[in-house]
Amino acid sequence: ILRTHGPKCRVLFPGRCFRNEELDASHENTFFQMEGMMVDKDVSIANLIYFMKTLLSEIFKKDVEVRLRPGYFPFVEPGFELDIKCIYCEGKGCKACSHTGWMELCPCGMIHPNVLKEAGIDPDKFNGFAFGLGFDRLVMIKTGLDDIRYLNSGNLKLLSQYKTKI
Repeated sequence: ILRTHGPKCRVLFPGRCFRNEELDASHENTFFQMEGMMVDKDVSIANLIYFMKTLLSEIFKKDVEVRLRPGYFPFVEPGFELDIKCIYCEGKGCKACSHTGWMELCPCGMIHPNVLKEAGIDPDKFNGFAFGLGFDRLVMIKTGLDDIRYLNSGNLKLLSQYKTKI
C-alpha cells in the first residue's frame, strides 16, 4: 500500500491470520485481524493513542482507558502492546484480566524508518503508526466468551446462542 499510494495514507484492511502460537483461552493460531496505518508529516504517538482510544470507545460503546507498554515488533520502532482497562472489573482485577486490571489488546507502534525507505518514502519527511487488532479478541470481550478457541471450534450449541444461522 505504501509503495502504490505513497505517503499521506490512512488505511484499514481486514484479513485472516495464521501464526505459530501456543494455544490457550486467549490465544489461537488462526484468527481474523484488522491492520491499520497512518502515514503523513508529523504523526506522533499521541495520534496513535487518540486513534485507538476513539476506535475502541466506539466499539465498546463507552469511554475506554488505554495504556502502552513497550513491545518488540520488527516493523515498528518504538513498538508497544496496547492494553485497555478491563471492561468487566473496571481495573479492580478479575479472571478476564488475569487480576491485573488491564486487558492486552493489540500490538502497535511507530512505523520503522526502514519500512518507509523500502516503500520509497523519505523517513525524514514522513512517519506514521501501525497496529493489528484481532476481531476474535474483540468478539470474546464483547460477548463475555471465556475461551477464544470456541470461535473456530464448530460448536453448534455455542453458535446458536448468538442466533447465528447455520
